[in-house]
Amino acid sequence: MKKLIVVGLIVATVFLSQGLLADVWGSIKLHKEVELALADNEIGQLNIDVGAGDLSVMGNKDQTEITVIAKVYGEKLNDDDYVLSLEREGDKAILIAHFNDNTYNNERIDVEVSMPSSLALFVDDRSGDLTIESVDNGLTLNDRSGDIELNNIAGLIKVEDRSGDLKGKDLRGDVQIKDRSGEIHLKEVIGDVNIDDSSGDIRVKNVSGIVTVADSSGDININGAADFRLKNDGSGDISLRNIKRDLK
Repeated sequence: MKKLIVVGLIVATVFLSQGLLADVWGSIKLHKEVELALADNEIGQLNIDVGAGDLSVMGNKDQTEITVIAKVYGEKLNDDDYVLSLEREGDKAILIAHFNDNTYNNERIDVEVSMPSSLALFVDDRSGDLTIESVDNGLTLNDRSGDIELNNIAGLIKVEDRSGDLKGKDLRGDVQIKDRSGEIHLKEVIGDVNIDDSSGDIRVKNVSGIVTVADSSGDININGAADFRLKNDGSGDISLRNIKRDLK
């Protein structure tokens, strides 16, 4: 009985702390809204380095500049408490939005980016949800925590994710994913898919190429692919449907 009570107290404490954290996050006041812009003259790549906060990136084929709307949330902040800049370095545009080490963990910067869809995109994201849409020249993403949603991306797609769910739709290019935890849902992919996953269910639908999976734990569900190759599987069920297996 003592063990059950102790476990119950631990679980209750965890959920209570998560609830308090969510309340604190949602109650943080808007400190400042900043708009940045940079013409894309001879720029071929956008590098984004962001800390805590949600990130949204939208590509537009008719756009001729990179625009950013950043909302800084926090209490009693000074401008030197965070870094927020959009600058050009050679043929690259560099966007930085994060707090310095001397601030508390409750602050965040929500960032909305609009960019020419022809730019290659590199993103380093520490925490917060992430949405990327309509990018035509490839994506390299390193994400530490938070959910990821990718829509209408063309070119090579490389994702390294530590925690959080990942959803991808209408991806035109090979997809390489290395994931530690969280579910992975992909559909409508023109190209090969390679997934190295530690934990979490995997669902893949309608892939024109080969789906290759190395999985430690979690169910695998593949519906529609040229072929399926399983490198290793620790635990979980495997469901395969509509696999052509006609490659030589």
